[in-house]
Amino acid sequence: MEPDHVIEDSETVYGTHYCSVAEAMKLITHPFDGDKKRLREFIENVDMAFELVHPNKHDILLQFVKTKITGDATSKLTVRDLTHTWALVKGILEENYAARRTLDFYACRMFSARTGEGRKCRLMGKPN
Repeated sequence: MEPDHVIEDSETVYGTHYCSVAEAMKLITHPFDGDKKRLREFIENVDMAFELVHPNKHDILLQFVKTKITGDATSKLTVRDLTHTWALVKGILEENYAARRTLDFYACRMFSARTGEGRKCRLMGKPN
């Protein structure tokens, strides 16, 4: 099998093998439907697919990747015009579905925390 792409160097010709788009799409096992718990897995799989496909084929791969984005997540992309690169699509998905922990979140958790029965607040962070 011949490599999809050959890089010419001044001294030697190196063959670099890239996967086909179809092979790379096999890495994306599950579509992303807006489930925040599955976002990281989806993004990591797509990142790997883009690394394995020749850069000349990234536009085609992106079209296939977009078909793996379903449900509520699709509607988040359709309202945006800037989805012509994976970096832009990834940014939109992370903006809408990535779990973000702000200082307010941790402050609320701290203030709503309760001590165990018979334990003093100053001992709350120490083991029993």
